[in-house]
Amino acid sequence: MSASVKLLEHFKRLFDFAGREDRASFWPYAGVAFGITMLAGMVIFVPMMAGTMQAMQEFAAQHPDQATVTSGSGQYSISVHGNHPEFLPAGSMALFLAVTFGLAILLFAAAVVRRLHDRGKSGAWGLMPLPFIIYSSVMMPKMFSSVAMGSDPNMASFLSIFFSNLLYLATLGGLIVLLAGPSKPVPNQ
Repeated sequence: MSASVKLLEHFKRLFDFAGREDRASFWPYAGVAFGITMLAGMVIFVPMMAGTMQAMQEFAAQHPDQATVTSGSGQYSISVHGNHPEFLPAGSMALFLAVTFGLAILLFAAAVVRRLHDRGKSGAWGLMPLPFIIYSSVMMPKMFSSVAMGSDPNMASFLSIFFSNLLYLATLGGLIVLLAGPSKPVPNQ
């Protein structure tokens, strides 16, 4: 039998992986959890990028021969010539990815497992996208860091991240299809 879970009750059940949850309870919570995750990501990402832009503006003002500033109606760009690793936020990128994905996993894990139980599936199906997003989240900052240190981009690394992201999107799509299906009156797995 499907269980209906109120929106605020989800936050009390963040670590409750037992039981079932119907579609009508799951999807409003999934929307709120997604919004919280995106808001947290913006709280980290916007100041990080604003700091990078500020540093680039100061560099352009101090070294006009090494930077090109273009501004016009509705546009502003700075092109810095040469190798300047201080403008690539590799460490901040790792923090952004860790916080955003960590929060998403915290908010979604138990609700996804309960929803999968309601579909007659094992909660392990919810793990499908994780290996791919973890791989990309670890490798992307490493790749940016090596480029920041002046080495040429490693195309094998780039392609592995690209395909890992494609597999992440495919498995995430498959998981969403599983979550969207109707309830099944079978015992929990």
